[in-house]
Amino acid sequence: MATNVRKALTDAGYIAVGLTVMGVQQAQIRGRELRRKAGELRDCAESRRHDAQARIKTQTQSAQERVKSQSRAAQERVKSQTQSAKDLASARVSDAKAQAQALRNQVEARVEPAVGKVQTQLSTVPEKVVQAMEPVAARVREIAGSSAA
Repeated sequence: MATNVRKALTDAGYIAVGLTVMGVQQAQIRGRELRRKAGELRDCAESRRHDAQARIKTQTQSAQERVKSQSRAAQERVKSQTQSAKDLASARVSDAKAQAQALRNQVEARVEPAVGKVQTQLSTVPEKVVQAMEPVAARVREIAGSSAA
């Protein structure tokens, strides 16, 4: 009978440790996934900014070539329109960059505390396991001691 109790307590201890290890692994996996997603968002925003700048450059060059072939008055009109388009596009790129930065900051603001919390919790897991297992271990020693006598 004492052997069955001892085995049950030992099994319960192993199960508790196993569940703790699985929880720690899940927290680590989620932390890596959050960091990867944040990196993907940053890369996406940077790529879109680069594409927008390339389009602005291409459009500006194209507009300048058209201006050269037109009369002086038409050249001035196109130049003015090009500058307006460039200013508008630059404003939109700046807005998109600011939005991307804000999104990045929001993601980081959400990810960093979660990662910190997980790391804090991970650092206390061994101590909590020892604290949780101490009464069980004491009882097992007590039972083992009384059955050995």
